[in-house]
Amino acid sequence: MQTTLPPAAELEPDVELQWSTVKDRWMGAVSPGSGFVAVPMSLLRLQPRYKLTPTEMLVLINIMAHWWEPNQVVYPRSTTIANRMGVDKRTVQRATQKLINDELVRRVTLPDGKRGFDFTPLARRLTRDMPSAYEVQGRETHGDF
Repeated sequence: MQTTLPPAAELEPDVELQWSTVKDRWMGAVSPGSGFVAVPMSLLRLQPRYKLTPTEMLVLINIMAHWWEPNQVVYPRSTTIANRMGVDKRTVQRATQKLINDELVRRVTLPDGKRGFDFTPLARRLTRDMPSAYEVQGRETHGDF
């Protein structure tokens, strides 16, 4: 359900609603160096199908926060994600292991010995499952849940 924002006059005086980019929508909460995470709606819609718990989904989104180039391997530390989420490092490690076991991400070892994550399996799976994501979108839109 979408709602509209209050008129600009009801917002803080210095805030103008000129939303041409995602950054603009966040009205200053996204600044150089802080960034945002791009999460496909298909992933959100298919979360139950992929049997991702809220914790596993948030771990996945935290890993995705480091992924900007299609062929890039990312290697965030479990402790970094655990600190962001306010959970134990083992919680993050269990979640990442499930993501690997479910073939949503792939663990790779870089030449320098760093272990990273490859999102190619997730991208391929979401592409394959797009018809299911569209079905969910239709049910969400038309209230047939």
